[in-house]
Amino acid sequence: MIRFFIAAVFATALFTFNSCKSKKKEPRDYVDVASYLKGQIKYIDTVPFAFLKVVQQDSIFVDSQFISKEQVKAYIQPFLVKELEKKEFENNFKEISFADATIETVTLTYEAENEKSPISRVDIYVNPEKGMISQLYLVRHEERGDSLFTQQLLWKHNKSFVLITGKGKKNEPEQVVTEKVIWDDREEQ
Repeated sequence: MIRFFIAAVFATALFTFNSCKSKKKEPRDYVDVASYLKGQIKYIDTVPFAFLKVVQQDSIFVDSQFISKEQVKAYIQPFLVKELEKKEFENNFKEISFADATIETVTLTYEAENEKSPISRVDIYVNPEKGMISQLYLVRHEERGDSLFTQQLLWKHNKSFVLITGKGKKNEPEQVVTEKVIWDDREEQ
């Protein structure tokens, strides 16, 4: 009787181990965020528009000026990290999606599973009628010395972006700089 019981437990354990082992992780097919951003960089090289940068510090207008294409591209570079490359992204982020009828958009939200990832969140807003990305939102964190920098990038497809940079130190109020770069302010067709 005891041998039968031990054999049954062993068989159950073996079956459970094999069934867990044979279950494959469901393949993910996320949006290729890195390729999208690289495509937008290439697009910037083709536009005949000027690039207007408007800066606010702690919600107060500071400056506006025209900047070069190279300066625009430099803003994007810190967001082009290996964690956003398709394979890394699919392995290290979880996806939540929902349709928002009020803004006629499907939102894909990706959150980093590793809290040490420089990019912690990616939101992709897709226009379902056109089947294309209308906006991209990324949150990036970086520590430099005793300061923590948080950057939020809201990229409007082929038109503009807003970069909000918060700099915080322990026991000091956060300083926030908002930079908006616009190159195409025409209304959508």
